[in-house]
Amino acid sequence: LLSKTLLKRLNLKDWPFRIADLPLGSALVGGSVRDGLLNKLTKKPDLDFVLPVKAIEFTQNLATKINGTCIKLDEDRDIARLAVDGWTLDFARQVGKTLKDDLSRRDFRINAIALQFENEPKLYDPILGIPDLDSKKIVAISEDNLISDPLRILRGFRLMCELNFDLDQETKIYFKNNTNNLSNISSER
Repeated sequence: LLSKTLLKRLNLKDWPFRIADLPLGSALVGGSVRDGLLNKLTKKPDLDFVLPVKAIEFTQNLATKINGTCIKLDEDRDIARLAVDGWTLDFARQVGKTLKDDLSRRDFRINAIALQFENEPKLYDPILGIPDLDSKKIVAISEDNLISDPLRILRGFRLMCELNFDLDQETKIYFKNNTNNLSNISSER
């Protein structure tokens, strides 16, 4: 039921490409899934996809097919952005052997929910972000994930304000223990 509700809210018919264009094993992840479940989507939400194949190559090919612009965001991590008709679509190669491995490397459980596109699109929530949406909590997946990218601490506060959610107690401790790492973030980020 949640998958069908999310699909309706995402308005796939309005997307600048067809789901059939995605390679088998692809998933929509991150903020658009979270916001769709919360019914807070904009008309043209930023869409983030995890692909099991070369993401930059896929994005270049899709850009050519739909007359968009491909921007290489990170060649080492195989991440690209497609801009077309006011849409922003990010494509990243899956990190780890499984989608669960990839989701486990994210910042907060509410951002680690995926919509898998297989025979029938279905929600995949191995990190239990949906219960956090229900309880209006921001819970870090792990302290190590915050240490590896301290900007995630600021993202946590932004999400707290935007969504009117509370920080989980353990997450508050992680933030407090790692605020000194914020000075290590490059100025352009």
